Amino acid sequence: MYKRLVPTLLSTNARHTRQYRATSAWINRARIDADSTLDQSVDAEKLFINADVQRLLTELTGMDLEGKVFKTRRTEIQQRSHFALMTDERLAQTMDKMRAEARRFLNFVPLKEPRSQEVTVLSRDPEIAGFDNSKFVFTDITFDATDQDRTVVVREVDGTLRTATPEEHDRMNRTYYEKPNRPVFPPPVFEDPYLEDALNRKEHEFVLDWACWFFEPDDPAYVKLVQCVFDRVIEKGDFDVLHSTRHFGTMVFYLALNGNIPPLLNFFGARGRLHDCANLVRLQKTLHPDWRFVINSGDTDLKIVTDFVKQNARHREQLKDLNAFLKDGVVIPSTSQEVPSDEKKPGNIEKVTVDASNIRGRSGPLGDLSEQYDVKVCSFCTPSLSLPPLLFSILYQVVKSEGEAKVAKGEHITRKERRGRFWRKSERDPSKNEE
Repeated sequence: MYKRLVPTLLSTNARHTRQYRATSAWINRARIDADSTLDQSVDAEKLFINADVQRLLTELTGMDLEGKVFKTRRTEIQQRSHFALMTDERLAQTMDKMRAEARRFLNFVPLKEPRSQEVTVLSRDPEIAGFDNSKFVFTDITFDATDQDRTVVVREVDGTLRTATPEEHDRMNRTYYEKPNRPVFPPPVFEDPYLEDALNRKEHEFVLDWACWFFEPDDPAYVKLVQCVFDRVIEKGDFDVLHSTRHFGTMVFYLALNGNIPPLLNFFGARGRLHDCANLVRLQKTLHPDWRFVINSGDTDLKIVTDFVKQNARHREQLKDLNAFLKDGVVIPSTSQEVPSDEKKPGNIEKVTVDASNIRGRSGPLGDLSEQYDVKVCSFCTPSLSLPPLLFSILYQVVKSEGEAKVAKGEHITRKERRGRFWRKSERDPSKNEE
């Protein structure tokens, strides 16, 4: 019986794969039908892993090290902060390592088409109909079976034996193979009103990260949840929440695939990121080669963006901030925007000077502790040095010791008598007779 069912299951999965890939679930039918210049028959999975598409998505995602990638997070194990004095060369090497680590953290979530919701009837046995009031689920728990290819079949009450739905299949995996923070049933935060409350508190990244851990990338529930979060981000214009995260590239791909890039163009234009605006237009042209928009190899970023605005005058209301930037250079600051290295001028860096005049005050190295301790500066120390980039070393001595504190309080300090067999005879008490 088992040998006869395996070929049937394999052929059924292959047929369902061909069926759902013919029409991508990541395409908004209403949006595509409104714009006849966009192609509907696209392979979203193949386009997402395209080298040019990945390069554009990586550039559009950005890399905010302090504000997003390495920001303070809630974890089970608390980690101590590490502070170190470095030269400029060592600091540059450390920053390069941190950027390489950040690129690993910003790897995009795989974009997959959802599995088919249809089931295949394997057999009908009316002679056992009504044997029980509940369904029977049979799960293959072989050690070499993975969560993706594990066989799960269901025996209905009427005696029908069928394949499991994606929800039943994944629920059995979570039942037999438990993982931390992955309960059997989906958490309430994945549905309204809890989802709406979480998004109102700007916890989009938390919801999407948990969804990646709970669902499989090809789970229909995961695709539906991600699209719901993306649509609400687009509706409210909260692109800054997901910028410089591993989910931003998937959202940009979702927008460009459906030809809905004006809201994101306006977001980039409001912050003066002309290069990102041009890359977004290039991305949509890459996904839809037949799109009625011409981009030459020698076109500058300004020309590409200007031509797009002129050709799409119907989106004038959605591109107010972009038009203001192109016309008057108005820029809205963004917390997630990292200042390019070529725009960072050394003159803008505030230098902190420590010398003999302020080393004993609260602005010195001791801070508030300077009111409790007396600081003495050695004569051979450098009187004044600026930070950064120079490094200096100041030798200071804390005079207020524990013994002096007791003397100040009027307490009598008794010196303990030295004892031990290894003391020299001259140090021993002369009043005691030596044996």
